[in-house]
Amino acid sequence: MISEILLANTGQTASQILEEGVLAQSAIAEAMNNLWEEVLGGGLYFAITRLGVFFAVGTLLLFVVQWAKAMIDGDNPQSFSEMIWPLIVIVLLANNGAVLADGTRGLRNIINETNLLLLETTSSTVSLQSAYQKVMGEVGAEAAIKSVVSQCSAIVDPQQQSDCLNNAAAQAQEIANSLPTPPSSGLSQFIQAITNPVETGMKAISSTFQLAVRGWLIAFGVAFQWVTEVSLLLTGLLGPLAVGASLLPVGAKSIYAWLIGFFSVGMVKICFNIITGLVATMVVNADANDPMIFAFATGLIAPILSLALAAGGGMAVFNSLTSTASFILRKPF
Repeated sequence: MISEILLANTGQTASQILEEGVLAQSAIAEAMNNLWEEVLGGGLYFAITRLGVFFAVGTLLLFVVQWAKAMIDGDNPQSFSEMIWPLIVIVLLANNGAVLADGTRGLRNIINETNLLLLETTSSTVSLQSAYQKVMGEVGAEAAIKSVVSQCSAIVDPQQQSDCLNNAAAQAQEIANSLPTPPSSGLSQFIQAITNPVETGMKAISSTFQLAVRGWLIAFGVAFQWVTEVSLLLTGLLGPLAVGASLLPVGAKSIYAWLIGFFSVGMVKICFNIITGLVATMVVNADANDPMIFAFATGLIAPILSLALAAGGGMAVFNSLTSTASFILRKPF
């Protein structure tokens, strides 16, 4: 009777833990959609656009002086090709930056569709998204099962503890059966070992610390995804300033830096999801049931590695894009 009372509340939250693990990424992307519409269609974006227009007017004076100097020096082809930049700035910043806002949304949609396509692409026989969902589901299942088993360790009477462990094993099997995919061999072995009081007691000693560390790591991974989404929004919000400063007659155009920065943040998101998906695929294929491996990969290794890959790729694309654009604009008509 005591064991049934102890296990009742835990069983009610098991399905919620599993569902939250499976829907973590989709919830983040869905929550950001309304925020993007509110920010790019609200007063904040209009105010930044007006500041971008102010920058454009100021840099236009410098651009005209530089353009007139080039015409006097006889560099006519290059001067005529540079005239496209004021037209681009006017089009992008007109009507409170409506064209630029639509283009920014389009760039975000391209990044999200590419990310979804990569997650749905199969690696061997398992898709990255399915592998991620399966591992996250088993991580949540093991957390729920350990929470159930930990209730039994507080019971002193051997018979009541044995009954509690038997009930915990039955409930653990129900939790495993509620997963969208069959449990791995590692999770099955973990469930079978629940009825062993000695092994269960040893696991109960370290389960609290492991659950805390794993919870922090997974929470850090989810927070990193939120920060990535917010960074993408902030980069898109600064678009009018980059466009307005593109008429400066020095160095590379700021719109190039803004575009590469936007796509670099998108590359962080894509690389993070690919890394976590590949790690999940390896865990699924190896039938390994050590949630700490996936927690470390998701919360620590994947954010660092994705930032490094995106930074290197962003600089390479920036250098090649600026070189290509300079060659095209300087080519005579």
